Amino acid sequence: MSEAKAEADKPAEKSAEQKPAEEKSGSTKIVAAPLDASRFDAKRVGVQMMVGNQFVQPYHFIMTRLKVYGRENIPKEGSLIVVANHISTLDPPLFAFVTQRPMIYMAKSELWNNKYMGRLLDWLGALPINREKPQLSTVKFIRQIMKTGWSLGMFIEGTRCKTPNSIGRPHVGAAYFAKVTNSKILPIGIIGTDKRFGPARVNIGKVIDPGDDLEAKTWEIMDALVELTGFQILERKMADKH
Repeated sequence: MSEAKAEADKPAEKSAEQKPAEEKSGSTKIVAAPLDASRFDAKRVGVQMMVGNQFVQPYHFIMTRLKVYGRENIPKEGSLIVVANHISTLDPPLFAFVTQRPMIYMAKSELWNNKYMGRLLDWLGALPINREKPQLSTVKFIRQIMKTGWSLGMFIEGTRCKTPNSIGRPHVGAAYFAKVTNSKILPIGIIGTDKRFGPARVNIGKVIDPGDDLEAKTWEIMDALVELTGFQILERKMADKH
């Protein structure tokens, strides 16, 4: 993420908005929808709310008996960095459904290897991210869209944690985007969505202010998620440091 930090304040390159986001992963070329601000409009908000209210809510009501607590902690105004732990492939839509905010999703770029999954993610408003070396054009674009009132949904581990009742190594991405966009961080703890008939629960915590020390802020977020879920941290080491 170091290169992204150094270039974050420069204006987004025009070419990045006109061309599809492309990235090579081995011999596979990942092609996502163009970084075009017009994609993130009222129509996209409607899509996210429709998916949340007509599909996500009924599914979780029937299959996981999901209950949401702490909605009073969601600020009424301003962009947010919404950060959660990740235990199920069905967790991402919870960001918009739980907060009722228009949401930019960040997903690992490998998911676009499957063209059908890629199209679905584009339709929902997701952006591909290389977790090892984020593209500067994507970082700049996210900042641009958040200035228009969109929030950013992120999983602090970057991937699912398959160890029951645990949270894996964290990335600094959430703390970084909070700093460069001057956005508050909203931690949400997800419990039980990986089990059929749950019971599942989402606990929304109090907002956390952004800060300059990214690693310290990351551990502050992690501690909040531990409190919200009751889970343990598998290893108190940063995922960005191998």
